[in-house]
Amino acid sequence: MPEYIHIAKVREFMNIRGILRGFEQDTLRRKIRHGTFKVPYIRIGNTPYFLAKGLDCKYIIIDHVSIIVSDQSHGDERRALDEIMTRLRTLVQETGIAMVVVSHLRRPDGKGHEEGAATSLSQLRGSASIGQLSDMVIGLERDAQNDDPEVRNTTRVRVLKNRFAGITGPCCDLKYDNDTGRLAEVKSSEF
Repeated sequence: MPEYIHIAKVREFMNIRGILRGFEQDTLRRKIRHGTFKVPYIRIGNTPYFLAKGLDCKYIIIDHVSIIVSDQSHGDERRALDEIMTRLRTLVQETGIAMVVVSHLRRPDGKGHEEGAATSLSQLRGSASIGQLSDMVIGLERDAQNDDPEVRNTTRVRVLKNRFAGITGPCCDLKYDNDTGRLAEVKSSEF
């Protein structure tokens, strides 16, 4: 289970370093649940660097990158995404952290993603830099409108880019269990 940073640790670090309290209000929009510190939305600024170096976070999840873009003053979503992805890629290379960046997709022609359409790199919303600068790109596909609950609750995981091994394509199916709220891998006859 991932370890969350307790808010008291963040405040102590900020006091030691003399970081102003505006950090909490301005750079991070945070949630506090049961005394833990989670970061659902961030401004790009120095926050990921602070999390990686200052708080020794090994994993950073940005869900979703378009929220960061909407917080920028560029006016050009593609250019803003290019800049953000370049900064994030540089941070990953400098610090060795693992970063997961969630991106939404453009609407495909014909069958929509909510009806199980296959994902592709060309459908990443905004900028090609999301696919170009990433080591791995993984698409999730699900026919959420299907009448059959087995199909409706099964998600196909498709590797769209794999810089390390080059192996791409469908890799597994995950079935959502309504009772436990968890995904579990299921056998698929299509592999």
